[in-house]
Amino acid sequence: MEAARFRGRGNVCVEQVDVPVPGPDEVLVALAFCGVCGSDVSEFESGPLNAHVAELPHLITGHTGPVTLGHEMSGYVVESPADGGLTVGALVTSSGGVTCGGCRQCAAGRPNLCERYHIVGMHRNGGLAAYCTIPVRACLDATPFRVSPSTAALAQPMAIALHALRRGDPSAGGRVAVVGAGGIGAFLVYAAVESGADVFAIDVDDDRIALARRLGATALSSGPLGGRQGSTAQARSFDVVFETSGTPQGLSAAVELCDRGGRLVLVGIQAPGVGVEARDIALGELDVRGSVSLDPSRDLPEALRVLATREDGWADVAPTAFPLRDVAREGLSRAASRTRIKTLFAPALAEPCDITRADDLVVSRIGLR
Repeated sequence: MEAARFRGRGNVCVEQVDVPVPGPDEVLVALAFCGVCGSDVSEFESGPLNAHVAELPHLITGHTGPVTLGHEMSGYVVESPADGGLTVGALVTSSGGVTCGGCRQCAAGRPNLCERYHIVGMHRNGGLAAYCTIPVRACLDATPFRVSPSTAALAQPMAIALHALRRGDPSAGGRVAVVGAGGIGAFLVYAAVESGADVFAIDVDDDRIALARRLGATALSSGPLGGRQGSTAQARSFDVVFETSGTPQGLSAAVELCDRGGRLVLVGIQAPGVGVEARDIALGELDVRGSVSLDPSRDLPEALRVLATREDGWADVAPTAFPLRDVAREGLSRAASRTRIKTLFAPALAEPCDITRADDLVVSRIGLR
């Protein structure tokens, strides 16, 4: 089969490799779609950072050598353990992260902080391939939610947005600001609107602002992040502010937007050494919370439910599906990734095509429903 193998900075090649054999607690999935996210782009540009490509075995997974990237995926079950709860032919999505279920964090109901947490597509081979093996506990049957295969591939990033939303816990009708409307930010805008919040979106990119409007944001600005006018009047007026851009400018803007006594949720990963004025946090009595990854049992099914509520689908977020051969140029290039919110790859495709047609082609070529 074909797989996109990562060896280090700037080094991703689509190669022929053996179809993987699932272990006793794993499912073999024929990939329908796999998305590329910012962490994959960072690995390609500057890695290896988190991806395990060493010849020494990974301490948890035992993986060695080059790794197949990809953790935002959907596909059809080819093989599954008898007691795994997944039937052959079922459309599944994955949480991307694998938890142990037995450590103190898992026992406390915070599996995203699992002491043995590892990531499909980083610490073991992932979904930018024709087939992938995934632990059963990291998969969810998407069939009951009646979503398309391409929409199911968006469940993992939507689940991360929903986890952040739970950390912020906005009230219905509450004033929410999302700083950064690309990637996770776009999903967070939709999830916050769906929860009943009044959402204000900020981004430097006019196309992303337009998308945020379509996703339900009632007020928009290209203000603090872009240094342009438009959001100064909104300063200190939001109950909950989500910082998703991961930039110093975004962080400063988020603090400025948060009302006294409000909550600031840090979703974007800042570079080491980036900070804010602690004085502003103290004097505003801000409640600052981090948000990382997702809780598979809570956030993943909720993500599929929320994705299914958008009647017009998600073609404006992920408009085109590409074959694996285009992964470096169309997915891992930061310049290309800026032109669309999500980039999906379909191993069954030979040429790029629009997402609606890609759904039909992928289902027919995989031969499973």
